[in-house]
Amino acid sequence: MGKHKKTRVAISLFLLVFLSWLSFSGMGNHARAAEPDQPGQSTGNQASAVDLESLAILKKATDYLTGLPQFRCKGYKEVDAVQESGQKVQFFSSYDVHLKRPNRIFVSRTDDDGIMRRFWYDGKTATMYDEGEKVFGQMQVPETIDEMLDYLETVLESPPPLADILYNDLSFLAERALSGAYLGISFIQNIACDHLAFRGESVDWQIWIDRSEKPLFRKIVITYKELPGEPQLSAHLEEWNVAPQLPDTLFQFSIPEGARRIPIVRSQRRDRNEGGAQ
Repeated sequence: MGKHKKTRVAISLFLLVFLSWLSFSGMGNHARAAEPDQPGQSTGNQASAVDLESLAILKKATDYLTGLPQFRCKGYKEVDAVQESGQKVQFFSSYDVHLKRPNRIFVSRTDDDGIMRRFWYDGKTATMYDEGEKVFGQMQVPETIDEMLDYLETVLESPPPLADILYNDLSFLAERALSGAYLGISFIQNIACDHLAFRGESVDWQIWIDRSEKPLFRKIVITYKELPGEPQLSAHLEEWNVAPQLPDTLFQFSIPEGARRIPIVRSQRRDRNEGGAQ
């Protein structure tokens, strides 16, 4: 395999997992997230199995987050990788997310290989840059954050993880729960949090929500029940700025010196009437 082909594979994989530090990705595409038996309704069994207190706390947090016109969040994630032997090994990434509604995102992520990867979304184009390879890929995407995230998942056949807390509508986080419980007060880095636990068809997830006047997500743990070894993803959201100054230039990609553009390898099942690689 030639170097260029290897690089194309690298950037496609990079795009597939770029936002994976904070995803509820096992919960499915946002556009498909809420699919109860009757439109807009939950089954009786589901309603009785989900603790009302946990739902109220979750709704307060999601309403607060989606009501922020912009925010910045820094933290890290640890994810299990199950080996053929059954052994679990863990990998680490730190991240810095900038979001400005309705259609601006900038993310920088540093993995435990020491290499920084960056993602820009300016309302029209998504750009991925790998500082290690000094390559970038671009693609035209829809004009809102919600549509863009769904589009990337559809095009790449892989959910764009953290993604699920970046949407303007987060009601699906509760709607996908088959059961849920309030586990009490826990402290995350000396911050008092409400600890919630939910179960879904393919994933279980726990959420720690700040008990202060700013009910922010502080930690999320996801267990992928349908994957061999049931690996977990643990995301820590350590630093929040709910009123940052985010100039539009932050979300605009400028080609770094020495960087080169390469094609993005995408699913052949994508809707060919949507978007296009640049």
